[in-house]
Amino acid sequence: MIRLFSSNNKKFLKSVEKSEAELNRFLSENWNDFFPQFIFIKSEFTLDGNVRGKGTAGRVDILAFNPKTKKFIIIELKRDFDKNIRNQASDYKDFVEDNFADIYLLTTHKYEVELPKYTQVAKDTIELILIAKEFNTLDVDKAKKSKGEITLIRYMWFEDELLLIDFLNNDPLELIEKENTEKIKKIKAIIDNKPVNDNITEIDMFFHKKDEAKRLFLIFYELLKSIAPVEIEAQQTKIKVEINEQSFSVVGFGGKGPRKSFLQINTDIDEITFGENLTIDDRIRPGAKKKGSLGVERYEVYLKNENEVYKMFETIKEKIKQTSSTV
Repeated sequence: MIRLFSSNNKKFLKSVEKSEAELNRFLSENWNDFFPQFIFIKSEFTLDGNVRGKGTAGRVDILAFNPKTKKFIIIELKRDFDKNIRNQASDYKDFVEDNFADIYLLTTHKYEVELPKYTQVAKDTIELILIAKEFNTLDVDKAKKSKGEITLIRYMWFEDELLLIDFLNNDPLELIEKENTEKIKKIKAIIDNKPVNDNITEIDMFFHKKDEAKRLFLIFYELLKSIAPVEIEAQQTKIKVEINEQSFSVVGFGGKGPRKSFLQINTDIDEITFGENLTIDDRIRPGAKKKGSLGVERYEVYLKNENEVYKMFETIKEKIKQTSSTV
């Protein structure tokens, strides 16, 4: 359970209930704080016509525009959990796509919002942002597989007009970090006269002067490759590793500090807890929220030598193989 402590009031703040209208108003009035990367068009944007398959009109909670992708954004709000939130938003999405010219004219003429030229705006896809207290597993899976077109945000109100939001995917801060990492990587590669897209070059650049961390990672990387193709992405603070439907976040150390480790590998595979003599930190504590980490995975595994790398791999490889057979 999420709890919010106020150092000013010296107490845990109570969660409060607000209506969808209040949530809509709060986000609209503070738009540039929550969504500075998007253009606000209108809240309660009315769609006239057969919107939901029953001959009835509909109303988009908030209509916005993404200047980077040049796509309209439909934001759907729910006070609590609603299993139909994605279906409702999809109906609105289909209607906007089918009536794109009318929506564009309303936006630019009636509401006087400056957009790119009509021919420059993407007409075949609309982005969705769904905001609710909870989402079911199917919604989360669909969003993560949507290639950035569906964003899920959990929220919680607290007293003193405090609003907590949690991006379940497409976190703008992570996207900015990724972009900055790519820029830094390309600049350094040009300076060093190295190929930009070479995986080994990315690894070398990430583990700069941490030779043992790099060596242990390469062992882990080769072990994974023996099972299935592996995708890696060297970001500014971690290496993101994906194999089938499993992901890992990797951080290198210098063998110092209380754990004396050279490599940290984060994973969501529960079987890792079966590994004997491995140093593992569970980010989810009983009665507390998930603590911060570099990466989204639950378990942090700290590795000191290659024997521990092999032990970790042996512990999780069957789970990875099972995932491979279902893909």
